[in-house]
Amino acid sequence: MRLPTLVLSWLSPLVAIMTSAAADLGTLGPYALRDVDGRPHTAADREGAEAVVYCLLGTECPVSNGYAPAMQRLAEKYAPRGVRFIGVYCEPEVTAEVARRHGEEYGLKFPRLLDPAHELIGRTGAKTMPTMVVVGPSGAIAYRGRIDDRWSPQGKRRDAPRTRELEDALEAVLAGRAPTVSETPTFGCPLPRPRAEGNGGARE
Repeated sequence: MRLPTLVLSWLSPLVAIMTSAAADLGTLGPYALRDVDGRPHTAADREGAEAVVYCLLGTECPVSNGYAPAMQRLAEKYAPRGVRFIGVYCEPEVTAEVARRHGEEYGLKFPRLLDPAHELIGRTGAKTMPTMVVVGPSGAIAYRGRIDDRWSPQGKRRDAPRTRELEDALEAVLAGRAPTVSETPTFGCPLPRPRAEGNGGARE
């Protein structure tokens, strides 16, 4: 299945970058954000976890929404092994209420943060939503990219994925080694510009 031309034009530009496992993807430093229920979150969320997967979400991005079931499935699959999934809403105009309703609609049960100024997102190096960012307890980024190759960089959707890079990366991290592939192409909606300091206008 191929997306309509209008949708494809909206989703562009996409990221198509491949790197080796030896690439330095940087470190995710401190942050202080609130989730959709108003609870504070910081980098201390990583304490006691074997890894944290930050899922960059877009409430109106069809690719991000299409992957929501896979995100929740993987969150449940890897939770017993010490992996935490945390959603991060990228759109600066999205309010907590909008984000809460979005999570309910798409069955997302893991914590979801609001990052209107891209305090966290801006440090991930991501360009599109959805993007998965796997971070170890030290904050070093071990993997950045897609969940799988269900969507090709050209916007063609396969019936079933041929590769599952996020799971491969998590298995590597849990085994104490670097992922064979540390970065993959991502296809989706471009990240919106962050909200300037002091700029309101959240969407209800």
